[in-house]
Amino acid sequence: MNKKLIVLTSCFLMTAMATKPVSSREMLDEYAKTVIPTCTLGDGYRCLDIKEDDFISRESLQRLTPGQYLLAFKVAYEAFSKLPELTVEQRHLKHYRIGFTESPDSYIILFMPLLLPERIENDKPVGYATATFGKTVKFWIDKRSNQVSKHLYFK
Repeated sequence: MNKKLIVLTSCFLMTAMATKPVSSREMLDEYAKTVIPTCTLGDGYRCLDIKEDDFISRESLQRLTPGQYLLAFKVAYEAFSKLPELTVEQRHLKHYRIGFTESPDSYIILFMPLLLPERIENDKPVGYATATFGKTVKFWIDKRSNQVSKHLYFK
């Protein structure tokens, strides 16, 4: 192989490596920690499409959250924010979707982390990874005492 071809090949490889999209887990975690959302984030840390709701249509009722769920959320969030298994950064709500439901005795609050982006290209998230930055945690808030009766981590 002549010297010109070797130099061109190595220059091409270095250029390709320099423009390769970032996809290491450490870099994706760092992106999740430092992103400052100016929108509602969905999986892959991409902005969700929004549509302002007038809360008048029948479908709007499905998007309204009962006040009792928010009172239970306050209790669950206080416990969530003190979990030693999570780093300070992993406790930020920007990394989660929150679910609300109930049983006869408890309000159930789910903290489900967003999926990380598959990679970062030109400082923008692309695709979805199968990994998350936080952990899925479910809290049961007793309806009578308004206290956490149990919590469960998911893998």
